[in-house]
Amino acid sequence: MDSKGQLMGVPIKLVMALVIGTMAMGVLMQFVGTAERTVLRDMKVTFSTSSNHLTVRVYDAASNDALGGATVVVKYPGGMKAHTLGTDSNQYTFTIPLEGVDVVVATVRVTRNGYIPWEGQAAVG
Repeated sequence: MDSKGQLMGVPIKLVMALVIGTMAMGVLMQFVGTAERTVLRDMKVTFSTSSNHLTVRVYDAASNDALGGATVVVKYPGGMKAHTLGTDSNQYTFTIPLEGVDVVVATVRVTRNGYIPWEGQAAVG
């Protein structure tokens, strides 16, 4: 380094700026990599009813592929039922007790790792 603030002909301020910029880019790249891994996807849930049976089907919303491994929780007046789908299955049929009424409104909640939880209601009966 000479008296003009240069290191081998390159201004020292330029060298410092390049070093700091390189370190900042490394930190930003790690942050972007972490953000990509934590992105949540959306799922599509459909259900059909027949008598006192409620069939819940789960799909990936973007690709419309069957989505196994989700946990389905059905709450209804007087109780609750839950089932975790297998990796090869995307549907399950619940039997809802009607207990002397014509129609029961059941709340369906579906969760799966990496997906936004889904909740809706179905009239069974």
